[in-house]
Amino acid sequence: MVVSRLFGLFSTDTAIDLGTSSTRLCMRGRGIVSEEPTYLAVKKGTTEVFDHGRAIGQAARDMQGRTPRSIEVIKPIRNGAIFDFEMTRILLRHFIRSASGGRRWNSPRLLISLPTDVSDVSKNALQQVADRAGAGKLYLIDQPRAAGLGSWQPIHTARGHMIVDIGAGTTDISVLALGDVIASRSIPAAGDAMDEAIVSYIRKKYNIWISPQTAEEIKIRLGSAHPCAPTLPPCVFSGLDLMANVPREISITQEEVRLAIDPQLTQIVDAIADMIPTLEAELIRDLKKTGITLCGGIANLPGLPERLYGWTNTKVFVPSDPRLSVARGLAAALEHFDELRPLLECPEDRI
Repeated sequence: MVVSRLFGLFSTDTAIDLGTSSTRLCMRGRGIVSEEPTYLAVKKGTTEVFDHGRAIGQAARDMQGRTPRSIEVIKPIRNGAIFDFEMTRILLRHFIRSASGGRRWNSPRLLISLPTDVSDVSKNALQQVADRAGAGKLYLIDQPRAAGLGSWQPIHTARGHMIVDIGAGTTDISVLALGDVIASRSIPAAGDAMDEAIVSYIRKKYNIWISPQTAEEIKIRLGSAHPCAPTLPPCVFSGLDLMANVPREISITQEEVRLAIDPQLTQIVDAIADMIPTLEAELIRDLKKTGITLCGGIANLPGLPERLYGWTNTKVFVPSDPRLSVARGLAAALEHFDELRPLLECPEDRI
């Protein structure tokens, strides 16, 4: 016991929010310490990270669409789930070593957030990935719980709370009470799907191809969910004219972007509205008081709270910087580990 406590004093408890688009690193006593894109660039056909192992995160994302044929940019997390375990291991090792200041001997206690529908097989595989990446004991927390904690919601009470996390890969809709997930649903309508819809809309209307990165920029600058959102002037973007095969600039309006992403927004709003009537009467009554908490980067989309309220007749709460809700929850779990231990799962204890 004494040795364990001494180890805890000299190790760096770490938490990682493994997102489809971005990965955020938290450390006990320091909160959120870094945020980088969830990208790696490797030599094609190998697991060797390009540029002597430095092409991870922002460096790899900046290479997307600009690499020679011998280099491949990989996103190991897709639609909120681990797609490539070996690349995820390399990514985890990178962040763990960053957390420990590059000291290989320092093996931290590691906390990772995961969607609620992840199978035990995947959790065991993640345990192996964490072991090989150099982590100490692995703990897992459901993303809705982390998002609730990071949105300052009292999810440990008997009163029900709905948490809607609209990330890059998925939209996760959950109802929590007494610290447990009572109901949940995940749909692929999310940030990446909106980017793809913008790419498709512009290709069909203007016969111009734009990159997913440009589509994301368009979404951020002009995206809105409801006509009541503040009117923004058109913006000029560059793409490839598919007929002439030359670069071309086009002017995109806010209304065009709204039309492009409306199918995804409709799916999100419908999924939330459809879940509410399936809940127990007591939970429905709770939600009339506690409302719907929106998390994730898309939560900041102008007009989304108004549209959601109009469809569900339920008040909507958006915390400050909602894209960091899960990471803030992880940071809180590190600081109050013993108190929040019942909310965590340890795959090692099941083996």
